[in-house]
Amino acid sequence: MKRSNKSRKKAGDLNAQMLVIKDFIDEFYNKTLFQSGKVLNSDLTPSRIKSLFAFKVDDDDYPIGELGRNAQVKSSTMTDMIDRLEKEKIVERIRDDGDRRVVKVRLTDKGKKIKREFTQKTRKGVETAFSKLSEEEIRTLLNHLKGAYQILKKI
Repeated sequence: MKRSNKSRKKAGDLNAQMLVIKDFIDEFYNKTLFQSGKVLNSDLTPSRIKSLFAFKVDDDDYPIGELGRNAQVKSSTMTDMIDRLEKEKIVERIRDDGDRRVVKVRLTDKGKKIKREFTQKTRKGVETAFSKLSEEEIRTLLNHLKGAYQILKKI
């Protein structure tokens, strides 16, 4: 069954608009948090931040494969990221006493602190950026974002 020109146009329009939104979000975070590819006033790169937020719960231990899925990167990429973070004592590897082949990773206190500080910087950046909007504009934006999220979850 061939797709109609109208259907292809809608798909193209949706794709174009999603790219505009993605570019806006990337630009927003670059302007509010990143400078020269690093978080303002730190050595954290976007990939390191992505690694930190692969730890959904700060006090849990995770296998590399799960961290990779959480960060949406290959396990080999996640292993490289974890190696770098381990050298900086941001994460540590834990061997399972019952099966020495099982290795999990957890955030150190230093890693938890860095993640917490990054979250605070992000929140302040968002507060500053959106302080230019009225309460009504913020409510409208939130409602539209929630609606878009609910629709996109169905895909």
